[in-house]
Amino acid sequence: MVQLFIRKTIQIRKDKASIFKILHDFHQWPKWSPWLIADPKANIQIEADGKSYRWESPILGSGEMKIINEEENQSIHYDLQFFKPWESKAKVSFFLNYRDTDIEVVWTMQSRLPFFMFWMKKKMEVFVGMDYERGLLLLKDYAEHGKSNCNLNFEGVIPFEETPYMGLYNKTSYKDFKNQMAKDFSLLLPYTNEHYKDIVNGPAFSIYHKFDVLKNRVEYTLGVPIKYTIPFSQKEFHIGSFPKMKVYSIELNGPFRHLPNAWAAQQMRIQNKKIKPSKKNPPFELYLNNPTDTPEEELRTKVLFPVH
Repeated sequence: MVQLFIRKTIQIRKDKASIFKILHDFHQWPKWSPWLIADPKANIQIEADGKSYRWESPILGSGEMKIINEEENQSIHYDLQFFKPWESKAKVSFFLNYRDTDIEVVWTMQSRLPFFMFWMKKKMEVFVGMDYERGLLLLKDYAEHGKSNCNLNFEGVIPFEETPYMGLYNKTSYKDFKNQMAKDFSLLLPYTNEHYKDIVNGPAFSIYHKFDVLKNRVEYTLGVPIKYTIPFSQKEFHIGSFPKMKVYSIELNGPFRHLPNAWAAQQMRIQNKKIKPSKKNPPFELYLNNPTDTPEEELRTKVLFPVH
């Protein structure tokens, strides 16, 4: 058997007892679970004492989780079993440690793959690790503020009209793409505001041509829609166009740090054949308000996947 081990941490500004209470009670998990928020219609059955629960969902599959051991305000250990889309088992734990004025929350998982699936080890550890990172950010918000600040609105399939745009293409590493995108937006937005403000026709966006975490590669185009195509020659920017198409839309109301939850919810729908993505057109983000003058909890961002 091939051993899997995931370990992720975060620091939370809250007392141990409050964090322990959240982790110890499955009635609170739907408020911050990185999986349960992906399907608000999932059938969840939580035992009265909050120490075990079962779920059933066409998006999430089915399984159960229960507390098997605990040390108050120090650690909790769980048995996790999946029934669908395939059967597997795992041991999950949380550990709470003091770190200066904060509490370090350590989330681990131990599981095994059949030997013939050894090639999936890295992929599983990377993507489950990303799930854990999403969950810890949600847990931090929920523990510190009483809410996760991540509200997903599943709009479903909607039309998207043909739209010309002025864009900036770049490629970078997965590790650096957030910082690089911020630098590129700081070039594109002032330029369009200064020279083409009269023809800007909507909110800015990012198109993701490639997004490969395992190969550490991201290729994207940042852009602003314009009313019509114009003759244009400028080294850093280009004119492009969205085709007329259908897209599956999930809107995030909340901080940009929670955008991976909308992306994960899209991927879950693809994996479970609830939507069929287009191979011709890449997914993109649409930023409905400006982060420079909008409180982060009021930010609205759509994650759009072109579909057949």
